[in-house]
Amino acid sequence: MAKFKVVITDHEYDNIENEKQALSGLDVELLDCQYKNPEDILRVAKDADALIIQYAKMPRALVEQLDRCKVIARYATGFDGIDLQACTEKGIYVCNVSDYCREEVSTYALSLLLEMATRVGKHNAWTHQGNWFGMPGKQHSLRHQVIGVVSFGRIARSYIDKIKPLCDNIWVYDAYVDDDTILQYGAVPKTLDEIYEGADYISLHCPLTDQTRHLIDREALQKMKKSAVLINVARGAVVCEKDLIWALENGEIAGAALDVLEQEPPEKDNPLFRFDNVIISPHAAWYSEESQAILQRTPAEDVARVLRGELPLNLVNKEILNKK
Repeated sequence: MAKFKVVITDHEYDNIENEKQALSGLDVELLDCQYKNPEDILRVAKDADALIIQYAKMPRALVEQLDRCKVIARYATGFDGIDLQACTEKGIYVCNVSDYCREEVSTYALSLLLEMATRVGKHNAWTHQGNWFGMPGKQHSLRHQVIGVVSFGRIARSYIDKIKPLCDNIWVYDAYVDDDTILQYGAVPKTLDEIYEGADYISLHCPLTDQTRHLIDREALQKMKKSAVLINVARGAVVCEKDLIWALENGEIAGAALDVLEQEPPEKDNPLFRFDNVIISPHAAWYSEESQAILQRTPAEDVARVLRGELPLNLVNKEILNKK
């Protein structure tokens, strides 16, 4: 019988070779499951020493029934869906993948910005329909537009680096970063309301927390320019979808580019698909072969550290250190 039991509750990958390699130096029984239902998870994980999860939720009621669990590691930068307080009380480390796909997501956000600014896709559709002259709609030079960036984390900074050569006016809001740091980076610190009211493009890069859930609601959308475009490569629930639909229906903003939605996958009759001024991609901004390898390997590496009696590198609930 193996010394440790590790359960992968669910994943969307073709294989788990990266995870096996990360855990290979330990005496581990590794269970590869596809469970999201709490009852199914508990059946296989009640006596597990560690869990690796992707989309499965970890509410208090489930966490409190994990008898031996030392660490829950998630295939993601976000940790919504995990009851951090319950895990801390139970003495369970919660880990994420704190730094991966920085280049991928920032480049994807740039591509969404450029598409909304230059409308290459619409031009392509226009010519394929047999047209040439008279492309409808107005465009403005990106150089003179204001790009508002919500958050100043690693991905947001990489995005700012990419748009600096293209735009002279980059505004940033982050409640946890001082103004001098933003200024030294070559951007202008602003309040949220200032970004809502003054930016031509608003790009969301913040994590999903209680404070950022539905950050973009009807009130925020009403403050935006009618010519403004919203870009979301963060988390779907940062935007209140029904309010965004309302804003688009009523011409409150000019368009949106969304890599994430509140419900994934969305229903086929989601009203957002009706708008020709909305781009929707399938939560693909993170992806490259390289980033996927990091995403799969990192949680297992932190699990291995904890099982060896070490501290994990990507610890989310840092307050647990006061209990150890």
